[in-house]
Amino acid sequence: MKLFEKGELKLLWPFYLEYFTASLFYFAPAFMILFLLNIGLSLTKVGILIAIMPLTALIFEIPTGAVADLYGRKFSVLLGYLIEGLCMLSVFFFKSYIILLGIFAIWGIGTTFSSGSKDAWIVDFINKKKKNLVHNFFNKMQIFISFGLIFSGIIGAIAVSHFGVNIIWLVGSFSYLFSIVLLFFFTKEDYPNKKMEKKGLLKDVIFQSKITISYGYKHHVLFYYLFATLLLAFVGSLSSSITWTSFLRGFEFPDSYFGYMWSIIGFFSMIAPIASSKLLKKGKEKEFIILSFIISAVILFFVLFSKNWAYALVILALSTLSFGIGKPALEVLFHRFIPNKMRATMGSVRSMIIYIGGIIGTASVGYIIDLIGAKYTLLLYVPLVIPIIILYLKIKETPKPKK
Repeated sequence: MKLFEKGELKLLWPFYLEYFTASLFYFAPAFMILFLLNIGLSLTKVGILIAIMPLTALIFEIPTGAVADLYGRKFSVLLGYLIEGLCMLSVFFFKSYIILLGIFAIWGIGTTFSSGSKDAWIVDFINKKKKNLVHNFFNKMQIFISFGLIFSGIIGAIAVSHFGVNIIWLVGSFSYLFSIVLLFFFTKEDYPNKKMEKKGLLKDVIFQSKITISYGYKHHVLFYYLFATLLLAFVGSLSSSITWTSFLRGFEFPDSYFGYMWSIIGFFSMIAPIASSKLLKKGKEKEFIILSFIISAVILFFVLFSKNWAYALVILALSTLSFGIGKPALEVLFHRFIPNKMRATMGSVRSMIIYIGGIIGTASVGYIIDLIGAKYTLLLYVPLVIPIIILYLKIKETPKPKK
């Protein structure tokens, strides 16, 4: 089996390397909830703190996406990485809850500069050079990320066991620095968009945001896709790391083992896009997405019978696999119906919608866990995924819009 298409690695190696190295050193998510609980925060406070990021991102998401469309995606991505890296470094030095709220708020703003811009940058870059690589890219991207996560969890487990959980912030900030250097020196883009007459930053951003939101609202496929994305963001928050960390700690799961758990997630996340590339047929993305949701609901139903952390890890691994298999189809379906000139801004619209669902879910998940327990919080996914499936069933695909 040929791993890369002709010319693929020569064209995209900096992006693939960045995805791999970024995930290799970014094991902070595996230990973040544990860190926050260890410094004395309640689950409710942890939920509020994590929700601050999407809350501030929500405010800045569309304007920063429009800035990227108008003034350059590469600049936007690198600026976002710089802000995020500095925020991670700050958490290493400050443990006050009030200060952490401020850091996480700025961190959320930083994420908006790359959330829609990076995919838009790469997709347009591929379309100009070799269009047939777009589908391959989303599969390979996930493979490289997941491959890095396999080793990341092991590195994280060793680092935390030797230096304590606080080390995650130093290593995480280094991962952003490496990404900035790599992308700055070894990647290119064709923006800014010189075809559009500039009327000033604020006016340009408002105009670009308005036409993109209007396009998404009126487009049959994107309307249902974005509505389903909102619900999925909320439902996904209920089965996020806050819930899984609380669930596994109930089985006396050793702290350092969260790194190995991260490696397991990475392994199954790597397998998922490989399986997706074999099973997914072009033009059948909608059906594939629906099937992945059904399978994930069946898998999470069995969390009801968990008796020990080993059984719980099996459920986590299989659910990771089912989510990951559907992810490339979600990306392909989304980007198929967006004109190039709106790609970054529409990506930011999607991110904004994800933030709204995430804010509601993350801010309430700690309270829900305290109320009904982590097991039944995870189980809520099963009934709540049904409306999402119904929305996808309503999608009737239309021809790709003109550029």
